[in-house]
Amino acid sequence: MKALAAQILGLIVATGAAVLAPRAANCGAKSFDLTVENWKRWNVDKSIRAFWKGGVDAEDVEWPGADSYRQPKEFTNLLGSKLQNKGGWTCSGVPFDASCDAEGCEEIGRRDKGGNMVSPPSHWGVLALHSVINLHVWMVKIYDGINDGQVGASSAAFNIATDFVKPKDNPNVGFQDVFAGAAALFGLLGALPAASWSPYVAGANAVAGLIGTEIGLHVKDPIAEPNFQTAAAFSSAIQLFAEQTRTSIQEANKRILNSDDDTTLDIISGGQWVNAPTFTQDNVTEFYKRNMIARGINAVWRQYPVYVYYVWLDEAGARPGEPNTKCDRDRSGPQALKYCADDGVYYLYMYNGRGIDWPWGGPKLADKPYFINPIWAIESSARSFKASGGINYDPSKTDASRFLGAANIADYIASPDRLEGTWTLPVCDGSSRGRYNVDYINAKKSDLKDGIGSPPCACGIDGRDTATFVRAANLDPEDMAKMCLNEWAKAGTSDWPPGADRIAYGEEGKHYITRKAIDKCREKLARDTALGSRRPSCELLN
Repeated sequence: MKALAAQILGLIVATGAAVLAPRAANCGAKSFDLTVENWKRWNVDKSIRAFWKGGVDAEDVEWPGADSYRQPKEFTNLLGSKLQNKGGWTCSGVPFDASCDAEGCEEIGRRDKGGNMVSPPSHWGVLALHSVINLHVWMVKIYDGINDGQVGASSAAFNIATDFVKPKDNPNVGFQDVFAGAAALFGLLGALPAASWSPYVAGANAVAGLIGTEIGLHVKDPIAEPNFQTAAAFSSAIQLFAEQTRTSIQEANKRILNSDDDTTLDIISGGQWVNAPTFTQDNVTEFYKRNMIARGINAVWRQYPVYVYYVWLDEAGARPGEPNTKCDRDRSGPQALKYCADDGVYYLYMYNGRGIDWPWGGPKLADKPYFINPIWAIESSARSFKASGGINYDPSKTDASRFLGAANIADYIASPDRLEGTWTLPVCDGSSRGRYNVDYINAKKSDLKDGIGSPPCACGIDGRDTATFVRAANLDPEDMAKMCLNEWAKAGTSDWPPGADRIAYGEEGKHYITRKAIDKCREKLARDTALGSRRPSCELLN
């Protein structure tokens, strides 16, 4: 859970400067405009380090350094007192710190012991002060946005418990399934303003990392119960999670903006915070709400045989949405639930005990209050699968920072339910075995009632991941082994994994099948059919 909170929060911070527009600092001269060009022109990085460590800035003003002053070595406090004669200037309070503002440009510069200006107005000082203010304002927007977002997410919890649960069922959903890995993703909220500027991703990640660290310290298990078996319990957990995350934002803001080391210098370097973020508090609210809602549905579906099936199409370089590709032309599964990526195609399925169908409540995903594109559940699960390097999702391997610098990062901010780690449905890598795909959406109701299709009988190289998939997808290993034995006996073994001696569906030594067992089953089916059996079948030999 701590890992997840840090990643979502880091992704919201980075969004603020994905779109920047030049803005004046009310100084009447373009040389004071808050732009990266001016940041470079006035060599702010050199000047601010001279101010902090001692030395001559780009305007030929000598600074003694932070260690020489008779006041606490706190970055924003010193910056405000020495450039504006404001000793209480800290920018460390969340909600908003009213003292965190800037004087007119003519009042910003080097001062003597009496507080009098002893140098012309400082260009680098104006740019540095506004960068600090912008960073603080964005942290406040995150704090307030999460507060508003949890209201919508908590309310949706009651719908989730009704819409996506099997009728008359009481799923045993763990809170860890909802919040696992969220810390890392929420941490990225801190980096979003610089997200589209690849040279500054390091500074963006610094903000994300500090937020993630604080979330790790302050976010605990939402409530004493390990599982939510009522909508009210889930709703309470979301509220408490948001409260603890906001506390983390408060502490991270202090560490980022009132540090006694080079933290603030590193984060604002390059001018990545010199202009006010164009992303709003509403962006944060929607980001938090939508991500929490998607995580709640994912956690419920993880209790059922819901999974994603991948088939390799030998089509290097094909991307989602590209026309006339093998994936675009593939019609083996439901087209509304198809995701093209990784040289192949992914489809979403649920096994209901008779055959393949929609996951519980699946058609409601796009409806109010969810507004989730079902394909995003597939995309996010596929990303989580790749990041973990296996079927079982590993939150420690989620790296939401890989989205920083992405050309379409605004799309991910608008639809955070697509992000890695949000959906973690188990993915079976079926290699080139496409016969387990079935278009259940366009199937006849009579066929669905009788049952069409079945879960995949082999996952991973030589079927080595099959048992792990069966367990993750909540399938019965004995039933799977028996079903696959009979299917291969009837359909042939042309797609049997070439390097496999046996395929296991459960624990070692139990619930497995071999080529020899399939051959014997095929002989038995032929004999039973010849004797008039209407539904011949084989039992497991192990």
